[in-house]
Amino acid sequence: MAYNLESLIRILRQILHPDNEHWILDHNKRPQMESLLEKASSLKKILDKSSSASGPMTESLMSQIRDAALKAEDIIESHTVDQRLSNPGAQSCIISPPDLQEVIQELDSAMDKLQRIREHGSDGMQNSSFSDAVSSTPDSTSKNTVVGLEEDLIKLKDRLTSLENKLQVIPIIGMGGIGKTTLAQNLCNDPLIVSHFDTRAWIVISQDYDRLTGERYLVVLDDMWSTKAWDDVKMFFPDNNNRSRIMLTTRVSDVANYVGSLSQHHQMHLLDKFESWNLLQQKVFGEDNCPPELEKIGRSIASNCGGLPLAIHVIGGLLSEAKGGRDFWEHVANDISSAIAEKDEHFYNILALSYNYLPIHLKPCFMYMGALPEDHEIRASKLIRIWVAEGFLKSNGDKSLEEIAEENLQVLVDRNLLMVRERKSNGKAKNYGIHDLLRDLCVKKAAQDKFLHVKNRQVHNVPEGSSYFPRRVSVHQSYRIRDVYGSTEFMPLVRSFLCIGLASRVILSPVFFALRLLRVLDVLHIEFHQFPTELLGLVNLRYLAFSCNSDFPSAISRLWNLQTLIVRSSLFYMYLPSEIWEMPELRHIEFKKTRINIDDAYRKKNVQRKLQTISCTTLDQLIDCNILGNIPNIRNLGIHSANTIHVDLSHLHRLETLECSARKWSRTSISELNFPPSIRKLTLSKLTLHWRFMTTVGLLPNLEVLKLRKCTFKGQEMQPRDDEEWVPNTRGVLLIAVSTT
Repeated sequence: MAYNLESLIRILRQILHPDNEHWILDHNKRPQMESLLEKASSLKKILDKSSSASGPMTESLMSQIRDAALKAEDIIESHTVDQRLSNPGAQSCIISPPDLQEVIQELDSAMDKLQRIREHGSDGMQNSSFSDAVSSTPDSTSKNTVVGLEEDLIKLKDRLTSLENKLQVIPIIGMGGIGKTTLAQNLCNDPLIVSHFDTRAWIVISQDYDRLTGERYLVVLDDMWSTKAWDDVKMFFPDNNNRSRIMLTTRVSDVANYVGSLSQHHQMHLLDKFESWNLLQQKVFGEDNCPPELEKIGRSIASNCGGLPLAIHVIGGLLSEAKGGRDFWEHVANDISSAIAEKDEHFYNILALSYNYLPIHLKPCFMYMGALPEDHEIRASKLIRIWVAEGFLKSNGDKSLEEIAEENLQVLVDRNLLMVRERKSNGKAKNYGIHDLLRDLCVKKAAQDKFLHVKNRQVHNVPEGSSYFPRRVSVHQSYRIRDVYGSTEFMPLVRSFLCIGLASRVILSPVFFALRLLRVLDVLHIEFHQFPTELLGLVNLRYLAFSCNSDFPSAISRLWNLQTLIVRSSLFYMYLPSEIWEMPELRHIEFKKTRINIDDAYRKKNVQRKLQTISCTTLDQLIDCNILGNIPNIRNLGIHSANTIHVDLSHLHRLETLECSARKWSRTSISELNFPPSIRKLTLSKLTLHWRFMTTVGLLPNLEVLKLRKCTFKGQEMQPRDDEEWVPNTRGVLLIAVSTT
């Protein structure tokens, strides 16, 4: 719930900021807004110091805090949207939000209740400590199935019994339920390990460690969450120079990096389909064989568990107890997540630990992954831009919001909550995905917090009660769009609306354009033959992705909050009005499968300091309209030309990705193109080049990727320089249909 307060705090600070250019706050309203900011900030500080709450009292309290924060945000944003719509051409508006005293009283009440709970230590509200994150001693007599862990056992036994005398710390890293504790327990009880060490201990924090002095010991620290936890206990483990070992399990890569050298890390992996089926068979049938009539559906069930051993154990227990035969097995195969939830709530509690221990600012970022369909991948750039549009990220002054988002993505990967599905040629993540069962956790948490509502045929995550107003809606391909029309009455406060995989023939009802608080509208796969003028009323939009086969109206500048504009079109050229350059918040302009011409009327000196991406624009207009001189912070630039390319880009010191293309193969040549040294990726398409030009390219100090597509070269051969300055950092060169003349 603290992230709801964080969102409210961010909005209040923007309005109260003395340099705010968009809003002029009625001075009579300032004291109340400042009071609300003070209450929300104080409450958030208390919540930040507390662990996840449990129990009916604290759950009710968290709901009270969440609803109060959401109510305040709705009141403020509804008012600012009304003011902007009433004054569409104004650069700034006077705002006087409705009375917020009721919200302030709700937060005061929540503060009092929270203080009483903390003082009495009741109902599960406790300060966070390392002991909360450490498992109790497991039953060493239980027999754990080790299917898929055989190689892990061999590798780690070798490390544990190696001849290195110095104390070594060996982290075992992996997502919740992947088998870290099972692996550590089997190692700890292995006869070779038992005979090798004088003392073995599965640590509980309250234990006495003095007896380890002089002993060759093996200590297992299970489920460690923070580097501070290691700092608190490492003093108890003496280095007796006798081949003692410490093994710890963690879901957090930063912890593993902190406690041990990279060479000592042991990364757990999901089971493959063969291992998954073997484990499921063992769990259901023991030493017996699976009946032939169940094998095919059984393999499907094992595969649908996504290689997660804990999920296979839970499903295996369910199938071993069931008496419904093949029909029941097919029911389980069709909905693994529901079957797991019915069988074992403890399973989701284990996965939820990863969510509970996330920093506050990362929780909404993680829950947003619930908007994706199962097995879906999302481009890193898209996810980053949506996070920025939603306001999930807090600027620190030194880095752009996009850079902060990239760091957040890496943290989620390091915590084994996200997976990198595909990498770019320079090694950076291109597409991300999430395990289906972690996605189910996102959907479940998001519904509880009124954060996200998913609409498809399999998922219906709306809690009971007429007061449920989700802030985000994701509609998947499997859902009937007419059913969405019938349910929009509960969506007046939606901030994000995403259609993923819907067919282009779908026509959006006008009711969607009444969702006036929208920040994110992603309907890229839905085609508009004419520009939908209803869009111009969505003045709160930050992110807009849609398909359109007509030119844009000059009134597009009414979307003064817009940060990202992504358009797909079947037209070869689209014209943008000059007013688009008067939109102060623009960060990314991306046109897919088309090129843009900019209205020649643009001659103003508006400097777009926030603009980072322009794709598929014509070079002549960039030069003629002096746009190149007004985008000093551009990072990604795609230009198209039908004439000889002669342009100086050396002043664009932040430019990292450049794509130059021509309309027809080899009809356009480059006479001169001065690059900034910041270029990391260069793509040249359908151009005529001289080999001498490649000498210049080879001297770019930061170039990592060079792509040449359907280019023609003049001259017989390239003569590269024979020194260290020649392509010093290039990781890859892609050549497609390259010829010489």
